[in-house]
Parts: sequence; structure tokens; C-alpha cells
Amino acid sequence: MFSRFLARSVGEVRIRVRGASTERFLNVCLRGEIALWDVTREDARTLTATLSVRDFYALRRLMGRTGCRVRIVERHGAPFWVNRVRARWVLGAGVFGLAALLVVLSQFLWVLEIDAAPGVPVGALREILRETGIYEGAYLGSVDTAVTRRAIQTELPEASVVAITRIGNAMRVEVDAAVPMPTKVDRAAPTGLVAVRDGVVSKVTANNGQALVKPGDAVEAGTLLISSAVPNTTEWGQPHRTHGMGRVMAYTSRTDELIHPLSWTEWRQTGQTHVNYALVFGTRRINLYFGSGIPAWGCDKIIEKTRLSIGSRLLLPVSVVRQTYREKDAVPVTQDAQTLGDALAEQWLEDLAGELDGTILESSWKIEDLGDAVRVRVTASCEEQIAAEMIDRTPLPEKQDPEQTE
Repeated sequence: MFSRFLARSVGEVRIRVRGASTERFLNVCLRGEIALWDVTREDARTLTATLSVRDFYALRRLMGRTGCRVRIVERHGAPFWVNRVRARWVLGAGVFGLAALLVVLSQFLWVLEIDAAPGVPVGALREILRETGIYEGAYLGSVDTAVTRRAIQTELPEASVVAITRIGNAMRVEVDAAVPMPTKVDRAAPTGLVAVRDGVVSKVTANNGQALVKPGDAVEAGTLLISSAVPNTTEWGQPHRTHGMGRVMAYTSRTDELIHPLSWTEWRQTGQTHVNYALVFGTRRINLYFGSGIPAWGCDKIIEKTRLSIGSRLLLPVSVVRQTYREKDAVPVTQDAQTLGDALAEQWLEDLAGELDGTILESSWKIEDLGDAVRVRVTASCEEQIAAEMIDRTPLPEKQDPEQTE
């Protein structure tokens, strides 16, 4: 591919050879080291071939021994193009100026993409990039990505891994958030587990501490379930305080009351669209439409921005903005109480299942028509984890005397 491009650059011609002995012509070219390609025979006395301009002038000295006539049918390459535009100096100057402009533009940064993980302040990150010379319009020769990477990691403690990738005159900065160290569990803290809601205990798992309840016990919110105070368990053991941990499952009941009007208004698209265009040169925007770009009431606005480029590596500081407006109308919606009540109850149960540390065993709801609204009373029977840690200051139990126990 490159050799073909090079041949076109220095100039090549397509010739038609006619004579009684075209084989002799080919032999002369072979002995004279004249390269031919794309050789095609049209008939017994005619063939066409392509060769470089230099070989064509060398062929003229050998034509007397071939008995054939040669005619040029096509000319390609830079030398012939220069001859054609020599008299049209304005066109030549324009092409040269365009080429020079493209070379200059390729030396500047025109596209800067920032991909920051949640928790990394994008504003502060962009300010650091500008201070270290990375911004739209910056000269690429002055950009030092190593300095920028160190500055980000030094000034932004939220950032951990920084990757800066350059493709042509576009640059992408990716910053991952620092992973916070896991909170160290203080095993010495005297904590117990208390109930966060009323229920009937179904299962107790005490990984540390003294369980104070058993399956079948009814508990209220705030009841101590697992204590940090542990009695002595052996003859030589002493009562001690520990960090209570575990899980307590209980049967609970969740209820809620939902009210929703039977008639409301929804915005729906009509299918009518309107499109506006604008051009952005660097930071300057030129609207190709009249009026403002604020959408009318009842319209969705969709913005698409396309950066102009030459190939995949040379991006130009020009973008085309396409704004699409999709009209919407207010449509009245009315539902009967039963259908709407069922939908509200099912959505409530779905939300509860997503946040529950347990399972929903049974559910029921009651629908009441209020005339212009519907009231739904939802009840769900669940089995869920109800224990939460809190500081436990209950006094230590007295050590039991083994002899007294006997």
C-alpha cells in the first residue's frame, strides 16, 4: 500500500502499446529493468501497462528495437497535478494553505474527555488539568502527562488511579476514586444488639455475646436481644464484657396507607418534531436558527453534538450541534379504584421486597373508593432481621460458685 502511494506521489503513466510483436516489447523492458504493473492485453497486437515517469523516459531510448508504438492514455501523480494548477495559483495557494492549517491544528488539543468516578470533584479536577497545561486549545508540545498525573494524585486525595490517553489531538483523562479503608471493628467496644421493631423471634444466631431471647419470644422495639455481658462459663472463667454480634430473625408486620387521585394528567409525545442546528467554533457558538434554544412548554429537547474530524486522529475545533424538539400534549388519564388500588399495592410490595433484609410471607390490601381518589391499606407479614448494634452498659453478672450450683 505504501509503495503504491509512493509511486503515485512521484508520478506514473498508463500506456497503450500497439505492434506486431508486443512480446519483444516486454523482453526489452525486462532487460532494461523497466518495471511494469497492471499489464492487460486488449488483443493480439495491443496491451496496456503502468510504469513510473522515470522508467517511461528510459523506455524512449529502447523503443527503436521493439517495433511497437507507445501512447500515453492516463497520467497520475503529484508532478502532473502541479503542472495543471501552476496557472491557477489561487487554487494552489488555497490547497497549500489548507494543508498548512491542518498541520497547525493537529498540534493543539481540541477534545478533552474527563471520566471521573463518583466521589471525585470534576470541577477541581478540571482546574488542576488547566494549571498543568491540559485544556481545549492547549499546545500539545507543552503537555507533560507525568506532571499532571502527579498533581492530581497530590491535590486530590479522592483520586487513586489516573490514566491519561492521547489519540491524535484528543485526550481522555480517567480518574478512579480511592477505595476507602474498611471500618475496623472495635472488638473491645461493649455493644449489644437491640430490636429495631416489634416482632416474634424465629431464629437467634449469637456470634459473640450472650443471647437474651429465644425463638417464640415476643419483643418490642428497643428490647436488648444479645447482651455484651457474658457470664463465666467454666470454673476458672470470669464474667466479662464483649462486642456483641449476631442476627435475630423475627416475624413482623408491615402496614401502610396509600392515597392517589383517580384522575390525573400525563404528558405524551404527539410525534411532531422540530430540528435546529448550530455551529461551535472552539468556545464560540453560532446558532443557525432564529430565537432562543429554550424548548417550548410541553417539549422534550434532545441535543446531539458531532465533532468534525479528518480521519480518526485529526479532530477539528468545529462541532455541529443538532437540537431535536419532540412535542408533547397533556392527556387526561382516569382509572377505576380497583385497578389503580391493585397497582399501588403491588408497587408498594415490590419496593418493600427490595429494601427488606428478609422475605415477605403473606400480603393483603383493602381498597376504599373515596369518590375522586382511592385509599389502599396494605399489610405484609414478613420474616426479617431486626437486630441492630448499640452500646450496652448492662452490669456484669456475678460469678457463680460451682459448689453452690451443685
